[in-house]
Amino acid sequence: MRALTAALVLLSAMGLGGCSSQPEKEQAESASGGFLGKFGEIFTAQGRQDQQRFQAEVDALMGQPLIDPLTRYLEEHSGDEARVDYLAKLASERDSRCQAIAKRYAGEAANQQNLQKMQRGYLYSCPGEVKAFAGRVAGTASRTPANVEAPRPAAMAESLGRKEVNNCYLLFTIKNYRQALEACREPAQQGDARAQHHMASLALINRDQEAAASWATRSAAQQFPPGQLLLGNLYKDGQGVKKDPVQALKLMQQAADSGLPEALYELGIAYQQGMGAEASSARAVQYLTQAANQGHIPAHLALAALFETENQPDKALAWLVQAARKGSAKAQFRLGDHYAKIRNGAADNKEAYFWYSLALLNGESRAKPEVNRQAALLTSAQLDAAQARIQAGLKGQWR
Repeated sequence: MRALTAALVLLSAMGLGGCSSQPEKEQAESASGGFLGKFGEIFTAQGRQDQQRFQAEVDALMGQPLIDPLTRYLEEHSGDEARVDYLAKLASERDSRCQAIAKRYAGEAANQQNLQKMQRGYLYSCPGEVKAFAGRVAGTASRTPANVEAPRPAAMAESLGRKEVNNCYLLFTIKNYRQALEACREPAQQGDARAQHHMASLALINRDQEAAASWATRSAAQQFPPGQLLLGNLYKDGQGVKKDPVQALKLMQQAADSGLPEALYELGIAYQQGMGAEASSARAVQYLTQAANQGHIPAHLALAALFETENQPDKALAWLVQAARKGSAKAQFRLGDHYAKIRNGAADNKEAYFWYSLALLNGESRAKPEVNRQAALLTSAQLDAAQARIQAGLKGQWR
C-alpha cells in the first residue's frame, strides 16, 4: 500500500511535459494528470474493498461478547496473509478476554463445581486458563460431589494442543517469527506436518540449513505439499543436503501432483531449465499453464518470457495481457514497453499510455516518465478515450 500511495501522490503532482506553443497539447496533458489522479482514487477504493470486508468481520466479532467465535475465525483464516493485521488484532482480543476470565475465576472458590463451569464455558478458547484453575482445584482437599462431572483431562489436552497448533500457524502467517519458533516446536515434534514446514522455513530464515532440511524431510514424509516443495528446493540448491537435481525434481513433482500452484510453477521452470531431467519446453508449458490457470502471476510472466524466446509473440502477448488484467504491475509495465516500441513500423502510443498508466496506478514507479512521454504524443481526444478505458480497466471491464 505504501508504494501505491506514493504513486498516487506522484500522479496528482506530476507535470506532464509538452510544448507551450500547443494549447491543445497542454490541455490534454493537464487533463491526463487529472484523469490519473481521479482514477487513482477509484483504484485505491477498489483495493480497500477486501480490507473493508475484513474490518467489518472483525468489528462484528469484537462487538459480541463470546470468545469462541473469535477462536473459530482465527482457526479458519490462520494461513491467510491478506488478513494479517486483522488476525493479529483478534488474537490479541481473544487473549485479553481469556485473561479477564482467568482474573474473574481467581476470585472464585477453587472447587470442582467452578472448574466444571469454567471448563464448559471456556475450554475451547482458553485451555491454558482452565488448566491453571484445575491446578488450583487439584491442590485443594475438596471432593467432587456425586452430581458434578469430573474434569476431562483428555478434552483439556486436546484443546491445549489445538490452540498451540493454531498459534503456530497464526504467528507464522503474521510473521512473528520469534514467537512462531516457540509455538511451532512442540506441534512439529508431535508430528504436525504444517508446523514442521514452518519450522523448516524458520530455520532457513535463521540460516540453519541442516535444521531446515531435517524439518522439511519430516514434513515431506507426510506428503505435505509445501513441505515437499521446500525440501525439493533445498535439494535443488544444496542447502542442508547434498545437491541433487533429480531428487529435487521428484519432490517438486510430488508437490505439484497435489495441485499446489507454487510447485507447478517450480516444476515448469525446472523442465524449462533442464534441472534433474532433459529440458522440455512442452512440459514446462504444461506445468506453467496449470499454475497460471490457478492465478499464479509468476507463471503468467514465465510463459510470456518462454514464448517470447521461442518467437511466438502472439502467445507471449496473450499471457502478458492475462497477468496485466489480474493486476500485475510488472506485466502492465511490460505491455507498456511492448506497445511503446516500434511494431510493424509504428508504435501504438495509446496502448502504451494505457498500460503504463495502470502500472503506475498499481505502484510501478518506473512507469511515471513513460506516462509523461506517451501523454505528450496523444491528442486531447485520445486522452479522453484513454480515460474511459482506464476507468473500465480498474473495474475489471477490459476492452
